[in-house]
Amino acid sequence: MLIGWSPHQASANLHQPSAYLLDSKVLKAVGKSRVWEVREPAPELLLGQPSIVQSAISALRFEKKYRVATLSFAASDIDVAAFNAGERAARDPVAAAIDLFLEMAFAGVPEPNRPPVFAGTHTHTGRLEINIAMPRFVWTPAGELRSYNPYPPMKGSQNAWDALGDFLTKTFDWENPRSPDNARAVAGPDWLEKRVAAALRDNVKFTTATPKLFMLQGAKRIAASRQGRDRAGFLPLMTKVAAAVKYYPEPRPGGALALVSETDPHPLVLHGTCLGTGTAAERALLRPYPKRTLSEYWHRRAAWNTSRYAKDAWAPTEPDWEERVQTPQLALPSCHPDMPRPMQAPQRFATVARRFAAELRRLREHLARTTAHALIGACLATFDRRALRRITTRLETLSYDHNPSHHGTLGGLDERPLQSSSAGAGPARRAGGGRGGHGPGLGDERHSPRDGAAQPRPRSGSPGDQRERICDKAGAAGDLPGYRLDQGAALSGCLRAIDMIRALRGAAQSVSAQRNIAIGMDHEGSFNVAGPNWEIAFARTGEITGIGDLSQEDYETFLHAVCDRLQISPGALQPREESDTAFSPSL
Repeated sequence: MLIGWSPHQASANLHQPSAYLLDSKVLKAVGKSRVWEVREPAPELLLGQPSIVQSAISALRFEKKYRVATLSFAASDIDVAAFNAGERAARDPVAAAIDLFLEMAFAGVPEPNRPPVFAGTHTHTGRLEINIAMPRFVWTPAGELRSYNPYPPMKGSQNAWDALGDFLTKTFDWENPRSPDNARAVAGPDWLEKRVAAALRDNVKFTTATPKLFMLQGAKRIAASRQGRDRAGFLPLMTKVAAAVKYYPEPRPGGALALVSETDPHPLVLHGTCLGTGTAAERALLRPYPKRTLSEYWHRRAAWNTSRYAKDAWAPTEPDWEERVQTPQLALPSCHPDMPRPMQAPQRFATVARRFAAELRRLREHLARTTAHALIGACLATFDRRALRRITTRLETLSYDHNPSHHGTLGGLDERPLQSSSAGAGPARRAGGGRGGHGPGLGDERHSPRDGAAQPRPRSGSPGDQRERICDKAGAAGDLPGYRLDQGAALSGCLRAIDMIRALRGAAQSVSAQRNIAIGMDHEGSFNVAGPNWEIAFARTGEITGIGDLSQEDYETFLHAVCDRLQISPGALQPREESDTAFSPSL
């Protein structure tokens, strides 16, 4: 297992690096051309939420905004098919590797102060790669955002990551690329190695247009030949390849070879067994990294981070490496999303334990609901319900208010707001066939629009005056015979105001085809229905009077329709006599 780092740390594309790491089809550079690479199986998201990570990266104002690390496994380390299928033997070691990687990357930084990260897989090459994307920041204890690099360009940082890699490879018996037995004949930087490996899969040969890729590909061919197996045979051939792109070799300490150009400030550094960096003498100098060395590197990084970003306010706690390897705190998905979820063989005692736990959870939920219901019932038992009864009575009764807008929700026949009727205002007058004195907007065109909609008007007089004026006009031209509605003959209780309004509205719709009809009600409960040139009044005492240009047949049909809708027998509608003083239940 090899831990590598991408050189890319910023991008103008707001979807990077998540798009490249997680898309199933990407455009890759192979030489000077760009080709589409289809990843099958598709990358799998193991950890985190890319949208949150991408938003954090986009919000940073630093020049370098993120780091991407790659954990590359040999084909013999992790079985790709078993990993995608969800076998625990393949997934648990990977979970431990990611868990310990994050502990080393943010050594000494508490969880709340770390940035969000996400991790995904690449398995289309036949071996497993874990890509981990991290925004380059941490939160200080004061809430300040500070730039943070988990892989600073220092030798001590590389040694710390090598120590972690050696610990993991030794624990899980993975191949160690730093082991002398696995030393490569020639190798270059990780990012160049990946592009050369991709070109090898696609049978692409680099040209002099890409000097470093051309030289590294040529160096690998030389090292694979019989002439380039040692330094003496490798150097002459490599010098010719470098001269083709105007580079020249320059030896470096430890047997490494640098290919330098006067126009390129960054030389290509090669190392490997063919250059003498993997000889027996060199291997004798190599030593394994025991756990205590890993611990020492972690403490050095933790002390540096605590001092630089928290002014020693953090109290870093070293993770128990051995325990975290056995029981990682990171939980991976059960399997690849394109694979069926793994089914474990049923175990007798495990099944009983699961059923017992499920039953305990059900009982706990039932107890919680019962307790909540009991608490709600106790609160309701102490509540004074008389207040609710008063509210209910108030809502069921249409009350008069001095502000006419309070009755605006009651629509007239023409669907406009129903306004409360006042008891008579001003001198009695007849205009356009109507009669005044029964309230604003009822047959009085001086205070109502042409369509007959009721309008508010200051009140004057009293309901008694209104009834007296209606009775005084009984003998005038256009007056209609009076009736008395004997409600006591059919009703056992009081009528609600809304019932009366609905009856009047329905009767008016069934009798008259005109739309300009208004229904009014005064503060004492008396009702009146008015058309453009007629008006019918229903007094609280049950007396009914009508005036205006309305035929006797329509008048009686309207009254019978009201009785029918109130479910009152037509016999309860009796002609009114002057001596009739019977009292009926209130409307």
